[in-house]
Amino acid sequence: AGVLSASAMVTLTAEDKNNIRHVWGMVYKDPEGNGAVVVIRLFTDHPETKQYFKRFKNLDTLEQMQTNPRIKLHGKRVMNTLNQVIDNLDDWAAVKEILTALAERHRDVHKIHIHNFKLLFDVIIKVYGEALGPAFTDAACESWSKVFQLLYSFLQSVYTSRTEP
Repeated sequence: AGVLSASAMVTLTAEDKNNIRHVWGMVYKDPEGNGAVVVIRLFTDHPETKQYFKRFKNLDTLEQMQTNPRIKLHGKRVMNTLNQVIDNLDDWAAVKEILTALAERHRDVHKIHIHNFKLLFDVIIKVYGEALGPAFTDAACESWSKVFQLLYSFLQSVYTSRTEP
């Protein structure tokens, strides 16, 4: 149980991994800036997600969000975690360790519902498409969708299991 395997629904091919790494090479050049864009977009597209952040829930305007250093910091954390995952695309055991700690912290400490990860992943794909334009090809979009399906599936398994390490 809790295995991040391709047998469930999705398989990442070598081409998918290359597509993911190619896009990531562009996006991760500015982890703080691009991470902040993602977090702000999450909050503007899904304002209900701000309720989980006591320091963000009173930020009402785009300008307040864009100038808030804690949003930049959280965005950088999101990007750094994604970077760890992408660095380990060929080592699912390492990815599982990263995601297990992330899921348990968000489930048990922050009390964040699993559905919010899906919202975040959807926002990331939307932001990449807008920011990268033609460089975010249909194939790249499909590869990112696949990796996010795998990550969400594993996060969900951790959320529903109290006994897994």
